[in-house]
Amino acid sequence: MYFWKCWRDSRGRFVINLMLVSAICALVIIMEAKFGGPASYQMSKPASGVENMWATVGRMVLGGLVSLVILFGALTFGAGSIGEEFKEQTLGFLFTRPRRRRFLVWTCWLVGACELLVVIFLGVVVIFGGLTYLSGRVYTWRLLTAVVPLLVGALAVYTMTYFMTAVARSSEKGISFGLGILMIDLLLPVAAYFWHRQLTSIWDFMRTGCAWAAGSARAFPVEQFIIYAALTMGFVLGAQLVLERMEV
Repeated sequence: MYFWKCWRDSRGRFVINLMLVSAICALVIIMEAKFGGPASYQMSKPASGVENMWATVGRMVLGGLVSLVILFGALTFGAGSIGEEFKEQTLGFLFTRPRRRRFLVWTCWLVGACELLVVIFLGVVVIFGGLTYLSGRVYTWRLLTAVVPLLVGALAVYTMTYFMTAVARSSEKGISFGLGILMIDLLLPVAAYFWHRQLTSIWDFMRTGCAWAAGSARAFPVEQFIIYAALTMGFVLGAQLVLERMEV
């Protein structure tokens, strides 16, 4: 029952993000078709036009534009999930039901995570299908694994905002704190350049992962994958701890 309540509360955000990501991916494929598809990449020797097209679209579109849109979309999912309960002042009622608070925390989080997965999966499938159509063949099935770095990065931001919303007891404050932390993270590589240090952001992780999935020679960023997966679990457990000890 609570699963469906969370879905009803979040379906508007879900549909908007789904349409936005799908539209961006479809537009990219239309532009690729208009400008000649693989033929426009033949100048980049020694690699073939097909290889360059898949690598470029995977790195610059999935790992660049789409991943950035998904990151900011994850902020709205994180603030709007448990934030709806604070806004509608329904936690007092929900906490009196014969369910443990951890059930409510994890169910609410799981709904948003599943919605993010659907948005990301559809975007990757649209790009994969479009590139296959333009190329006349599947250059690499590995492109479908771009779902993994995109999802892990998005879940880290989503869960961080989810946690901040639980701490602040407000969706507005949660998304403000989450946006601030995300912007600091995105600007870290720029600051590190002036400090002569090598730092990567969550966006860099997603871009590197997508470049690997698109057939790039780059290795998959395993270390960052583990870090962001651990942060995701840490934030959701932190949100559980906050809500279990909360007085309403």
